[in-house]
Amino acid sequence: MGSSKDVVKKEKKDRKEEKLKKEKKRSETDGITKEKKDKKKEKAKQEKIARLVDTQILTEAATQATAPEPVDTSADPEDSITTAENLVPFAIPLADDKVHKKIYKLIKKGAKLKSIHRGVKECEKAIKKAPLSKGGKSSSSDVPGLVIIAGDISPMDVILHFPILCEEHGIPYLYVKSRADLGVAACTKRATSVVMLKPEGKKPAASSGSSSNKKEKKDEDAEMEGTGEDKKVSPEEYLESWKELVKTAQKQWTAQVEPWVKGIHPLQIAAATGGR
Repeated sequence: MGSSKDVVKKEKKDRKEEKLKKEKKRSETDGITKEKKDKKKEKAKQEKIARLVDTQILTEAATQATAPEPVDTSADPEDSITTAENLVPFAIPLADDKVHKKIYKLIKKGAKLKSIHRGVKECEKAIKKAPLSKGGKSSSSDVPGLVIIAGDISPMDVILHFPILCEEHGIPYLYVKSRADLGVAACTKRATSVVMLKPEGKKPAASSGSSSNKKEKKDEDAEMEGTGEDKKVSPEEYLESWKELVKTAQKQWTAQVEPWVKGIHPLQIAAATGGR
């Protein structure tokens, strides 16, 4: 009896141990499978993140390489200009010596009447305000201004767009040889690259006022005039001289620029025929 009970107990114990072993083995197997799956998912996730990071880095690098440098719109282009030894190759129409004198004299009158714009930034703004040209040659009464450009400019890119801009708005232009002389004529303390002469001007301030105002006005006039010439300038006199200079600029454009535009300039013909 006792032995049979012992056998039964042993069998139960063995079945129980076997069952525990199976459960333990099953749990270990399931745990390993789950761990492997988790590792695969984690690896795939990390690879995806890595690919996204690489893509982001490449995108930012490409953007930085192609993005233009920030432009300081408050900077004056005149500050970057220096005087060149030679005139820019596109300095046409170029005023002759006689016309140079007329230009500088008219600019001094315009400065006294406050009828000029000075510098690249100011002149460009004034030109763009003028209506676009409808084509054809305009009379002096229809022209909104006259632009004078210095030819001894470096870098030349600063003034390269002015001829096209002037032609788009129907504004005659002339080149002069000296940026320094242009600045002196415009009554500025430094050399000037571009000056725009308007047809209308303001009358000089009245002579009445306090003695201090009179002295200040006198000093200002003396500084502007320099040599003391043209102390009394009437708007009518200025306008007549301005119209005359506009006609000169238009004639010079016809003589010097138009042949290039039409492709009939002697240098163009020589290049086309190979110098024959």
